[in-house]
Amino acid sequence: MGQRHHLMSFGLLALVFSGCSEQTFFVGPDKVPQPPEPSSILGRVCDPLESNWMADALVYTHSFDDNDKLIETHYAYTDPDGYWSMEGLPGENDYTFYVQNGDEILEEITVWLGEGEHMELEEPDCFDPLQLDVAVVTGDYDDFEDVLANMGFANYQLVNGLDVQELTAFLSNGTELEKYDIIFFNGGHVEEDIIYDTDDSIVVEQDEKGNDLPTTPETVIANLQAYVDGGGTIYASDWAYDVVEIAWPAALDFVGDDSVPDAAQLGEYDFVNAAVSDAALADWLGTNYVDVEYDLPVWPPIASAQGYVSVHITGNVQYRQGQDVYNLAAVPLLVSFSSGNGKVAYSTFRVAKNASQDIMLVLQYMMYNL
Repeated sequence: MGQRHHLMSFGLLALVFSGCSEQTFFVGPDKVPQPPEPSSILGRVCDPLESNWMADALVYTHSFDDNDKLIETHYAYTDPDGYWSMEGLPGENDYTFYVQNGDEILEEITVWLGEGEHMELEEPDCFDPLQLDVAVVTGDYDDFEDVLANMGFANYQLVNGLDVQELTAFLSNGTELEKYDIIFFNGGHVEEDIIYDTDDSIVVEQDEKGNDLPTTPETVIANLQAYVDGGGTIYASDWAYDVVEIAWPAALDFVGDDSVPDAAQLGEYDFVNAAVSDAALADWLGTNYVDVEYDLPVWPPIASAQGYVSVHITGNVQYRQGQDVYNLAAVPLLVSFSSGNGKVAYSTFRVAKNASQDIMLVLQYMMYNL
């Protein structure tokens, strides 16, 4: 009996062990399933009207179950620098984030967030006037400085464009020009003996070897060209066209004799419903047309532009030579072009006079792209 008992016990044990693998025999208690790792996202909001980062904008999105039933609404507010973030979002889902200011939805952003993904959205283009150093050459026929102040600029230096000595000293010093990201030229600043010399009033001096030294206009034009080629930006308006015409003569063909200063100042009084010929600008504005007023005559129309010149706004305008009036169809009214590492922009119209909401947005766009 004893032997048989031992044999039966051994057989039972063999049956038990035969139903177990090495893994099942040594496995511990079942592990508790871990919940999916949540996801997060970081973004930034630009104020399209104030041209800086928007604080206190509402950003929200929704979570849905597999039956498209709303589970939860997630929301955040932008901080003083325009940043917003959301954490704890269920992964493996499409999300549409709505950016709202007041009653207006400014933007909709749709992204896929994977499980445990921490996404940082690409920052939008946002012009921050506080980060730019700007010089404004004042003049009789435009007021860029007033427009800049309304746009939030704080770092701009006024150069008296009606003071020959001050303007000459500024433009003749290439190192001084390099301090600024943008230099604005108002129409109506002093040009004779600074930008050009039509009356041969400048005495050409010579060095000790008898070589002619550069005259003031030659020095100024060379400095402006070097400033732009080095990465600076020039933005001129109305009668300041001679700066552009003399320093970059190939870019634009103005009416009149391009070799004669002020010869293009022939435009008539006009109110133009201008076409936005730059598709990106039209999208930025949300319209294909803007109103441009020429409230003073003898402004300088552009007849045509080279292919490398970006034409942003065009219109039908008139100009007068003597008793004859000529019509120009769909000619450039606002242009820009590159030179070296910098850019030049020119508007045939007076900016301050046309400081409507649309034109202010145009200026913001131009500065984003300059």
